[in-house]
Amino acid sequence: NIYVTDTNNHRIQKFTSDGVFITKWGTEGNGDGQFSSPEGIDVDSLGNVYVADTGNSRIQKFTSDGEFITKWGSEGNGDGEFSSHAHGVTKDSFDNFYITDRFNHNVQKFTSDGEFITKWGSEGNGDGQFNEPHSSIVDPLGNVFVTDMNNQRIEKFTSDGEFITKWGSEGNGDGEFGLPLGIGSDSKGNIFIIDQAISSIPKFSNQGQFLNKIIFNFDKLEDIEIDSNDDIYVTDRNKNEILKFSKIIN
Repeated sequence: NIYVTDTNNHRIQKFTSDGVFITKWGTEGNGDGQFSSPEGIDVDSLGNVYVADTGNSRIQKFTSDGEFITKWGSEGNGDGEFSSHAHGVTKDSFDNFYITDRFNHNVQKFTSDGEFITKWGSEGNGDGQFNEPHSSIVDPLGNVFVTDMNNQRIEKFTSDGEFITKWGSEGNGDGEFGLPLGIGSDSKGNIFIIDQAISSIPKFSNQGQFLNKIIFNFDKLEDIEIDSNDDIYVTDRNKNEILKFSKIIN
């Protein structure tokens, strides 16, 4: 099933993988189960749903049907605190969760119950630094990849935040980025990037080697998810729609 953060409606919508509506939950506010411009979202191995309640500087956890379970986080820059733009949410195979915080320029790692584990990153353009990181993804080996949005690059880390490598620079050529946002990984560990500035989805090897890309008449791409069949789901913000590609990039 597919969960979509409907940011400007302050809610979550749930669909089948073919786009049939199942349910929705959430209203605008700061109470349990309410949202202020939610953005990142992911699902653990038990089917629980984790949402970056961005405007409320917190993470909320729900059952697969939208029943509130718990929450954590508040505004700030300390451990377990978030700026006004905690954005990306992704998990590893142990159900630990990684949150990309754009305005604190870091990644924080938590257990599935919200217990703080570690964090890394600071503002800058050096190895392990960020300039408004947007999203992250964990590959099948547990490595963490982060879209370093305003540095126009991708950074790769161990699950504990140790820097491994980076690739990308500003431009519109192969291996270059205009505005890298969403990021996904397929079953082989290949990395897919949403480059909103040039409306493309480039594909890279796990080590950052450019492989190929698709370019369509997109409007304003935002995020990407890849399911267990390697089918690709992309959100188009301006058109208010989800696009699904069936293994379109081999």
